[in-house]
Parts: sequence; structure tokens; C-alpha cells
Amino acid sequence: MQLKKQLMEGVWKVGEKLPSESELCATLGVSRVTIRAAIQQLEILGLLETRHGGGNFVREFSSARAMDALHPFIQINENRDIITILEYRKIIEKGTIGLVAPKATAADIEKLEEIYRLTVSLSDTQEHQKQAEADHLFHHQLARIAGNPIIIKVYEIINVILASAMVEIVRLLGTEMALRYHRQLIDALKTGDKALCESTMEAHIEETIKKIQNRR
Repeated sequence: MQLKKQLMEGVWKVGEKLPSESELCATLGVSRVTIRAAIQQLEILGLLETRHGGGNFVREFSSARAMDALHPFIQINENRDIITILEYRKIIEKGTIGLVAPKATAADIEKLEEIYRLTVSLSDTQEHQKQAEADHLFHHQLARIAGNPIIIKVYEIINVILASAMVEIVRLLGTEMALRYHRQLIDALKTGDKALCESTMEAHIEETIKKIQNRR
């Protein structure tokens, strides 16, 4: 979603009013229906506030608030934000890589290798945002390879939350552990061993949870 990407990149600052629907249509090259649907989703995620008769305004993003908006029964204490997201990831991503293991092609493996090399190239920098994007891209690519449309759709819906949490994880822990496990995950996928892939992913998320807990 172009509009979401621009909001996350700070094209408009917190409190700033977005251009009109017609201006956004012209700028982004999409229909008014598409713009309205995007605004509605971004409002649900907590990125925008729509004021009746006043337009759409940028809100300060809170992953806790966004998650709460996705389901009225989910209540997240902001101090546990990252742990809560990681617990969700441990369940979903273990199952996802279990789907990937028997179907990953040589081209899929090469794409993961390419993302891994990108992460390595960024590892000695202080560019936490780019490091997090590369880390997030690796896991998103696994969801794509799994080929399950529901997993992909849910991933896209909460993408903002996952990407935001990834930046904080990289800031706290760096990239060493992610690189170590990503290497192991790729090698496990090459064997086609579903159980090994699942246990490696579970260990990856579990160690991340423990290290975050120890930092707090």
C-alpha cells in the first residue's frame, strides 16, 4: 500500500493533514475507491484520524493501539508489546516454515540467500531501519513461499505492527542472532526436513523473546 508506506516514511508528520482524496488519487495514480479503502484501513491501524468535515490527520503510531484496533478483545500492555508480538510470531512462523519446507524451490532458496546477503552487508552499520527491513523481508518472503492466501493476507494486515516491532528488536539486539538463525533456516530448508525447519524457527523466536526479557 503506497499510502501506508509514505506514512511510515514520514512524508507527512504527526498532526499533519493529508491531501484531499482527489489529490491523493492524482499523486498515487489510483481510484477514489482505492484511496478510501486505504484510509479506512489506516484508520483501523491507528495511523490516521478522520475528523468529520475536517479531513484525515496523521496520528502517532502505537503498535499496541494498532493491535487493539484489529480485535476488540485484544488488550496489550505497551511494556509487553514486543514480547506479545514475538509470541504470536513463534506460533505462526513455525507453522509457516513447516508449509515452506516441502515446497521451497531452488529459486525460493536463492531469494532467501539474496536477502541473507543483504542483511550481512548491513550488519556492521548503525542503520537499524534498513537492518530491520531486511530481517522483516526474510520472514515475509517465507510467508509468500508458503503460498497460503490467508497467511499472506494476515501478514499484510498486521505488516505495520510486525515491521515496527522489528526495528525495536534490531535496536536492542543487533543482527548477529538473526543472521545466525537465518543461515540455519536456509540450510534446513535445503534439506527439506520439515521438523528441523520448525524446531529451528521456534528456537529463533524463543531466544529472541528471552533476550528481550533479559533487557527489561
